[in-house]
Amino acid sequence: MSRPAPTIRFAVFNDLHAQFAPSQTMHPGYPGAATRAEWLFEQLEPGGSLADLDFVMGGGDLIHGENLAAIEVEMAALKKRLDRLPKPFFPCCGNHEVQQREGDDAFESPYRKAFGDDRFDYAIPAGAAEIIVINNAGTYHVGGARREARFHNLQRLLTARPGVPKIVLCHVPLVTFRDLAIFRRSFHWISWCCLEGEILDYLDHHGADVQLVVSGHLHITGRTERQGLNHLVTSGTASFPHDFPVITVTPEYIDVEVRTLPEELHELRTIIHGPPFHRTAYTDAAHPTHHEYLRGLPHERAFRLPLPTPDAVNR
Repeated sequence: MSRPAPTIRFAVFNDLHAQFAPSQTMHPGYPGAATRAEWLFEQLEPGGSLADLDFVMGGGDLIHGENLAAIEVEMAALKKRLDRLPKPFFPCCGNHEVQQREGDDAFESPYRKAFGDDRFDYAIPAGAAEIIVINNAGTYHVGGARREARFHNLQRLLTARPGVPKIVLCHVPLVTFRDLAIFRRSFHWISWCCLEGEILDYLDHHGADVQLVVSGHLHITGRTERQGLNHLVTSGTASFPHDFPVITVTPEYIDVEVRTLPEELHELRTIIHGPPFHRTAYTDAAHPTHHEYLRGLPHERAFRLPLPTPDAVNR
């Protein structure tokens, strides 16, 4: 008789935009971003609020970057800090790690030097489930060869262990989390979701094992469902509301809890979906207050997903 899978708890740290080392090429980033990132890392130490985690996932945009020289300095400084963490750390590439140059050897070099060549598209075990990391940092800017490689890597990783529940982690979301007409005004960059639709199409038709897709990039927190598959996005810590998810995987369910950094670390100047970045404090029909537009509703911030039973999987 096989032993039941252990309960696993991990967090996703996304959109830190940390600048741990100054440089002449440094681009102005988010006020207080490095302080908030450091607070988060300190919580992993014994006695910290995240000391019970088994490991940490990076959800992309861990540095601010903005140009290759700054990326090299900031990535090296980040890696030096990550090496001191008491927990294993598994990264996901974000657009600020490579300046949207997914597949470009020069721009990917600092990330490869920090984490290795095998940390773009890969899988790791998570108790009763498996986490599939997919690099979509260059959406819209990506070339055909990398686009094909990304898709085939997803296909390979999702089919390698059939019947095992899976969590997909990618930096750029696959779906939208707010009314699209409004969101395209509050988030005026072109990459409001992954624009290569074959990934989402594949999950729609062949993603039965996938229970949850986790992403960042948008600097808001939200949850939505598409064809029975839950998608979660969290703001990360650079921008208010300074959120990150803690995910617990048991043999019976996946629990998701979105946590917020302490109020004394909040910085309203970092909001990019309202003042001071915009004149308008954006809302939509499902999120009638600006606070809800940024943070999501209670059911978007805490929820449980039951896992299929072995009998159901084997039928």
